[in-house]
Amino acid sequence: MDIRTIAIMSPGDMGHTVGRYLSQRGFRIITCLEGRSARTKGLAESAGIFDTPSIGAMVSEADLILSIMPPSAARDTASAIAETMQAIDRKPLYADCNAVSTATVRRINSVITAAGGSFIDAGIVGPPPGKGNQATRFYVSGPDAGALDALDGDGISVRQMGSEVGRASAIKMCYAAVTKGSWTLYAAALTTAEIMGLTDLYLEEIESSRPHVADEMRRMVPRLPVDAGRWIGEMAEIASTFGDAGLPRGFHEGAGELFRLLDKTPIAAETRETIDPTRTLEQALAVFAETVRGPGTSDAGNVSLTALPLTAEAFASFGDVIAIGSGEPGTRDAFAAAMDNKRADARLNVSVSRAKPTPLPLTVKWMERHPYSGQTFVPLDISRYLMLVAPSTPNGAPDMDKLQAFVAGPEQGINYHTGVWHHPFTALDRPSECLVLRFDDDSDADTEWFEVTDGPTVGIEAQF
Repeated sequence: MDIRTIAIMSPGDMGHTVGRYLSQRGFRIITCLEGRSARTKGLAESAGIFDTPSIGAMVSEADLILSIMPPSAARDTASAIAETMQAIDRKPLYADCNAVSTATVRRINSVITAAGGSFIDAGIVGPPPGKGNQATRFYVSGPDAGALDALDGDGISVRQMGSEVGRASAIKMCYAAVTKGSWTLYAAALTTAEIMGLTDLYLEEIESSRPHVADEMRRMVPRLPVDAGRWIGEMAEIASTFGDAGLPRGFHEGAGELFRLLDKTPIAAETRETIDPTRTLEQALAVFAETVRGPGTSDAGNVSLTALPLTAEAFASFGDVIAIGSGEPGTRDAFAAAMDNKRADARLNVSVSRAKPTPLPLTVKWMERHPYSGQTFVPLDISRYLMLVAPSTPNGAPDMDKLQAFVAGPEQGINYHTGVWHHPFTALDRPSECLVLRFDDDSDADTEWFEVTDGPTVGIEAQF
């Protein structure tokens, strides 16, 4: 395929620089800035990227679409492009260049190919073109990945990884796991030392024994808040990739919590263009520590209930924990008792629940229960989710003094026992999907609601 016009969604920090370099190579670069921020519009203009009036116009003109978005926007962007492809009957190549897990990129592939489009899995490694000491690497895979060889040269190095969708994203996940993961570890250790009054001694030791680490700390840690908000979702995608490989997810889930904290600092209001270049590491650490100490500035601050990791033992009085992906082939775990149906005329209601992420700390305002049926949640596409459960008082209301909170991961489903008071489904980190099973007869008796007054505020056990 002859690639002449390339659409970039969206021309942010990475996208506009890629666009500028490709424009200098003779490609026509376009985008659609409808609904974008003034900063993104300014970056696009500075790079000479042409703004089309609509998504439809962009798709109709493009030979190739490069999706370079925050991870949380990757799937919605693909869905919007797929719908437009079908509506106008034009199918440009679509390359997902986002920092997403192998599972996420395969879902995006399904969305694009179902619309008749051709899909390329791409992982961008390194800083934007011209910002580092080597070319920006575009690792690519998929049946049509060869088409991206047209981008190779002058600041961009395209590296082919075969026909399997997911390989390119996997190498991006492993790379970012070390780079951004290390930076969060540095920030966590340094902020802890600052809070404990040890910064000078700690830095003296690091500079003496590991000078290359000290150099990276001083170069990267003060500027982390500027990108922290965009990198929260990336940590969740890395955790998912590790989990799918059978490895612990917790380190990068913790890295996401650290980025969430940094995103609450005053420094996070700056941009890469406006960040104070004279701010020292020590000055940044003072800001980080003040944010940790201040009321309401972290998920663990100003809370009256702390959520703990979900275990079968701790949850036993409220329901069952379903271990997903851990059983041996040929085996089956049955949870029929948890799905007890106490009404002869009720039918099994099978639904898919889609939830937006809920920021923490969370103030509890509602509880619900299902007096005639258990309820099962099976994660389909999820990072973490929060459960709040309570026994009943003698008069049947939830006993909020005995409320318990748990955090589950994507490898854990749950069954609520019949009549257990629980908080509505609460996704964390990113948009989520769950398969939900319950026996209903479509009456008001299916679900009882209880409005909580002066409810507790819930946080998560650890920031770092």
